[in-house]
This record gives sequence, structure tokens and C-alpha cells, in this order.
Amino acid sequence: MKMIDFHSFLPEDPIEAKRIFNTLPAEQQLEIVLKTRGKERIHCLFLSEHAEGLVQRLPELEVFLTIKEVGEKDCLDLISLTTAEQFQYLLDLEFWKKDELNPEKILYWMELLLESGEERVIQFIHTSGPEFIGLLLKKFLKVTTADGDPIETSDRIPAFTLDQYYFIRFKEKAARPVFIPFLQTLYRADEEGYRRLMESLIVELDSEMEEIGYRLRNARMTDYGFPGFEEALEIYRFLNPDSLTPERGSSVSRIPGGAEKISPPFYLTFQGEASFLSSVLSRIDDPQEQNRIKTELAALSNKAMVAEPIDIFEIDEMKKVTQKVFHYLNLGLQYVSGEEEVKAREALQSFPLQKIFQCGVGATLLLRSKAESILKEPWFSGNRENLNFLDPPHLEKFEGVLRKRPVFCRDGIPEDFKSLQDFKETRALLEMVEAVTRFLGGKLHVYPKRLKELDQEVTLSTLFLTAWANQTLKGTFQFEPIERGQLKNLFPQIFEKDEQGKGVIKMEIKNRLKNALCSMEADENRRFHLLAFKDFCLDLFEEECGRIRPEEEIDPRFIKGLLIRK
Repeated sequence: MKMIDFHSFLPEDPIEAKRIFNTLPAEQQLEIVLKTRGKERIHCLFLSEHAEGLVQRLPELEVFLTIKEVGEKDCLDLISLTTAEQFQYLLDLEFWKKDELNPEKILYWMELLLESGEERVIQFIHTSGPEFIGLLLKKFLKVTTADGDPIETSDRIPAFTLDQYYFIRFKEKAARPVFIPFLQTLYRADEEGYRRLMESLIVELDSEMEEIGYRLRNARMTDYGFPGFEEALEIYRFLNPDSLTPERGSSVSRIPGGAEKISPPFYLTFQGEASFLSSVLSRIDDPQEQNRIKTELAALSNKAMVAEPIDIFEIDEMKKVTQKVFHYLNLGLQYVSGEEEVKAREALQSFPLQKIFQCGVGATLLLRSKAESILKEPWFSGNRENLNFLDPPHLEKFEGVLRKRPVFCRDGIPEDFKSLQDFKETRALLEMVEAVTRFLGGKLHVYPKRLKELDQEVTLSTLFLTAWANQTLKGTFQFEPIERGQLKNLFPQIFEKDEQGKGVIKMEIKNRLKNALCSMEADENRRFHLLAFKDFCLDLFEEECGRIRPEEEIDPRFIKGLLIRK
């Protein structure tokens, strides 16, 4: 869903804008509201002569996001119009940090509730239930009775009481100005309910009440598409993307009851994160299919938020998770369709989005399996320390793939795998490392154990370039330190000047090396990757040594890429 500027369809004059907006049917007003965000959404909502009805038709998640984008203090009018279910949803997201209550958030939102007016507080008391209210009070209150032991007080502040029977001490000073007016309203609205709550606060254990409250909260969140942690982890269960083949005529099952509570609009704002997926989705014009995909997308994103998990529901964190969902949906759809849009549409019609997401995740897990297999081969011998012999751009990428949830290192920054191109690039890197280490071990008989005995830092490119330098100087491709005095003979044989005066490797030298490598490696696929590594090494060597002038005294300490005898 593309967000729009309300000025594009409503005049700037507020009176005229209000008049035009109220000529629109309620459904169209709601559609406009959902296509705006933040302050523009608030503006649109309160253009309506029936703002309360419009607010109460908003999906709960959209209410939450609007409040977080604009700020709670600036949304008191909006909060005061929410339904009991919408308000409870806000509290369920705000009050918990994982499985524990967040005291600061509780006090903050109870203050907002009081600022919304007594009518709103009474509605909250009647709809939230004694278990939930008791849970909040238990966090901040300690209650005793006139018949019991005298309650301790501090700072000469007397225990608070409304009936001279139940006496209350506040565990935090900040709780006193918040909960006294709340308790006064509770006492006026339901005196008998007040007494039952006080009794429960005396006899119930904190841990038991919090555990029960957490279970009830999770049950409510399940209705909105936020499952339990174990169920949410299912989206990261390995699914081999090569085993998913679209079948003509098949169709995905519809989402069961409760789907109407899952809110698609927020998640649709991230389509730009995945160009191939977005392109395919834009070509689906069947309203029923569109609705099914929107709802599945929202449900999948909700599961991802639980699986990550998010400690606190904040917009930036929610955005990161939603972006991840789009990235792996995009990768999964590209993988199973071969980047053909017709096949991609067939896949969307044949499989739930969760399966396609799992294919994207599964593709990255195939890469991890490949990396683990290479690590176990004789050259690395299962020792992760030996990965340090990889050159820097390759080391970060290889280590990123080995993570529990593999990441793609882009310019040294770990990110999601966003596309099939990322997958192919990483697979090529792994195959290159495999080919090069097998070649160096088999042809040069060089392994980490020997390299660790050297007093010079070396990488795979150092091994390769040193062997190539020996071939150029002595005719033998072998890994032996280059004598310092031979550098003056090596560079003139290798380099020639380009138009800018920079030293570049002679083409006949490159071709000679290519032919030598082709003769040493019979396997076509490994030969391809070995030649790619050759190009990588020669580029490094040109960058490092191409600017050295013939008359310049060469200091081997500053020559990277070659092992030079000291």
C-alpha cells in the first residue's frame, strides 16, 4: 500500500477540506485514513464528523502505530475514542518486556488513562477484568487490613485508605499520584469490586499473578496473529527450497477464523524493500487473492516479531523485522521461480507466504551447510581460527554465513540476504574458497599448521601470489619466500605502464598464468573459481605494487601480498 499526502485530494482550507471529507462514504473515509500516516492520519480522522466511529474501525495495530508515530501525549483525543479492545491491545504491547511487566510503561500509560477522563477510566475498569487490574496494582501496591499487622510507612507518609479498613503502601513514590486517583475512581464505580481486589492483593503471590497475566495477554495476542514463541519459530524451520515445486491447479488454504483481527496496511508499506516481490504482487488483480496475501503477510510478520524476538514493541524494531520478512520472501520467490514472474505468480497462488519465506531462509541455511562442509575439509580441519587465512572481504562473508541465522556482509556490514543475487554471490564465494584451498593444499602442500610457524601474516592471496612470483622467477609454481634482492628482477618482468603511468600486469603474463592454472586443475567448476581467485589476487597485487617506481628502493615490510625472506 502506497502512503499518500492528503493534500493531494483535499484542499488546504480546513473548512473546505472538512466539508469535502464528510461528503465521502464511511468506507472511503477509512480507506483514505489508512493511506496516510502519523500527523496526516490524525488530521484526516478529526476531519470526520463521526471521528469516534472512524477511529474504532481502525485495525488495532494501526492505532498503535499512529500513537507511536505522533506521540502519546499528542494523541489523547485519539486514545479517548478507542474501543476497549483497541485500548487493551495498546496496553498488551506496551506493558510487557518479554515475559515481565515494565513498571515505567505501566505508570506512563496509567497517567495517560487518567488524562483521558473519568469516563474512560470507568470504561477501562469495567472491560479489563479484575485479573488484569489486580496484576497492575500488585506491581505497585502493598495492602494490609485494620485487623492485620500495622503497615510500615516511610518518610512520614501515612498509609492510604478509602474505607479505614484496607490500608495501602505504595512501593514506589511515583506510583502514589497515579494510583490514588485511579483507586478513588475504582472505589466510586464498584465498591464491592474494590474490596475483592484488595483481598486478592493481600493473598495472591506476585509471581503467580504475573504468570497468569502473561498467559492471558498471550491468549489475546494470539487472536491478533502473534502466536507463542515456539509456534513463531516454525517460520525459521528449514525447508529445502529445491523441494518446493508449484503445481498447477493447486490452491492455498484460507486463513482460519480470527484473521479479521490481523492488520495488513502497515506491512504493505515495505513492498519497496523487495523489488521482484513487489513487482509480482502489483500484477495480482483478483480482490480475493489480494486480501489473502495481505492477511498472510501481516500474520507472517507478526510471527517474525515474536520469533526474533522484540523486547519492546517500538516502530524502528518492528520496521526491521518487517523488512526482514520482505527480504526473505523476495529471495524465496526468486529462488523457486528462477526469477520468472509467471512462475512466481503460480507459486504465490499455490503456496502460503510462510512456505515461500521458509524457502528464502532455507536457501541461506543451504549456504551455511556448504560453509560448514568446507570448514571440515582437510585444509581448515574444522578449526575456525584457520578462517583467518581468508582475505578480509572473504573472511567476513564466510563468517557471516556460519551464523545460526546466516547474514550477508555488504561492505563489511552484516545484513539480511535480500535477493537471489546475494545468494548466488555468496555461493560463488564458498565454491571459490573450496576450490582454492583444495588447490593450494593439493598442489602446493601448504596447510595452516605450516603457515602458523611463519613470523609474517599471510592470507590465501599471499600464498597464491608468492607461488606465482616463484613461477615467474624460477619457473616453478611453489610457495617459498622470495629473496629481497629478487624484487628488482620480478617487477620489470610483470609490470608495464598504462596511459596514466600506473604499473599494470602484462597481458602475456596474465595469459601465461591462466594457462598454467588450467593445466593444473582438471575440474571445470573448480577451474572457473580458481581463475576468479586469480583475478582477485592480481587486482590486489596491481593496487599494492603498481605504483612502485623502478628507481625506488623497495622496503619489503610494506609489500603486502608476497612472502619475502627477511
